[in-house]
Amino acid sequence: MSSILIRSIQLLLSISILVVVHELGHFIIAQVFKVRVERFFLFFDPWFSLFKKKIGHTIYGIGWLPLGGYVKISGMIMDEKDNNQSENQPKDWEFRSKSAIKRLLIISGGILFNILLSVLIFTFLLFKYGETYLPTKNVKYGIEVDSLGEKIGLKNGDKILFVNEKYVPYFNDIPKAIILGNSITIDRMGNIIKLSLNNNKKKFLFDRKELNFFIQPRVPPIINYVVKNSKAEKYGLKNNDEILAINSEFVLFSDQLKDLLSKHKNENILMYINRNGKLIQKEIFLDPKGFLGIFLKKFMDLDQIFLFEKKSYSFFESIPHGIEKAWDVLKNQIFFLKNVFHIETKAYKQIGSFFSIAKEFPSKWNWDIFWTLTATLSIWLAFLNLFPIPSLDGGYLLFIMIEMITRKKINEEIVERCTVYGFFIMSLMMMLIIIWDILKVFFY
Repeated sequence: MSSILIRSIQLLLSISILVVVHELGHFIIAQVFKVRVERFFLFFDPWFSLFKKKIGHTIYGIGWLPLGGYVKISGMIMDEKDNNQSENQPKDWEFRSKSAIKRLLIISGGILFNILLSVLIFTFLLFKYGETYLPTKNVKYGIEVDSLGEKIGLKNGDKILFVNEKYVPYFNDIPKAIILGNSITIDRMGNIIKLSLNNNKKKFLFDRKELNFFIQPRVPPIINYVVKNSKAEKYGLKNNDEILAINSEFVLFSDQLKDLLSKHKNENILMYINRNGKLIQKEIFLDPKGFLGIFLKKFMDLDQIFLFEKKSYSFFESIPHGIEKAWDVLKNQIFFLKNVFHIETKAYKQIGSFFSIAKEFPSKWNWDIFWTLTATLSIWLAFLNLFPIPSLDGGYLLFIMIEMITRKKINEEIVERCTVYGFFIMSLMMMLIIIWDILKVFFY
């Protein structure tokens, strides 16, 4: 099964869960207040549906257009036949017959259920897997940076002391702290340096194709595995070999090895290796690209060098931490949205449609990552639905709150007209984002 298909299936399953939970929030609270729900659909069903069945007053179904889903609540939007009736008094089972606070709760149901889903998923993940952290104090060799890290002023071997004048206890949190922060204080070979993070530097963090880490702990060059039929296999390199030197130059860290291999492209080199305590020498010819066919160990693979902290939680202990994780995701989303409006940061380049979201799922099925992404998307969906745009939950909430403040009900025709316009605007925005996502493949 191709990686594209696996990612697409994960995305479709994740969206299905989010949509069902969101609409279930509206449905359940509507039922509590004895409001009829006429339709409950996963995905949209213009012209026809893949499946539908009526149970009680509600038609349950699956549409063919996988762009969301909906519930149709009686008396929320007036049908044409209702508008033509001479007597159009609200029925007891209609949405419009209920008090403002009840209508507010029904509309809020989807948002509340998405928040609850995010908290529940994070809670169960913490309960099952716990958390593994690398304390910042245990990053004893400093950091290794890619070209992105260099652009913001960092160098291999730097030791990060503070971000935004604050000590970050765990290295796992440093990349996020840098993206959110305004300054980094580092120890560079005994010199204390403060690097500012203005919008011109932050644009490098956002102006990238993938949201990968731009820093990681500096590690010794130990082979994780050798690619089959590669030069490395041909010359007898093996997993767990530690590379000590190239020609007469000692190699202490992985970044130094990469630099030396690049320096000696298309040349014969002498490589000195530590293999289970034995010193081995290999004469190797590098191709014009300097490619050997080895993958080096990352810091996560070197628990014998780095002292990690493992935190386990009881079920009840995991609940507040699950809430905290959901809140952190929400704060990051708000920060990103704020930067979208600063053109110089180029954060707008990270805006994407379903295609971009699909790339975040792994090419091989991983339930831990799947549920983490689903929890993240759930809190994002709740946040986006708070926007006061007609056709989104936030638009309806705005109308109801105006009514509660003014103590005067807004004309139903005005609400309906705004909803239609809002739906048109949201559809247009979605189309533009999809087009932007496609254009990024060719021009970005």
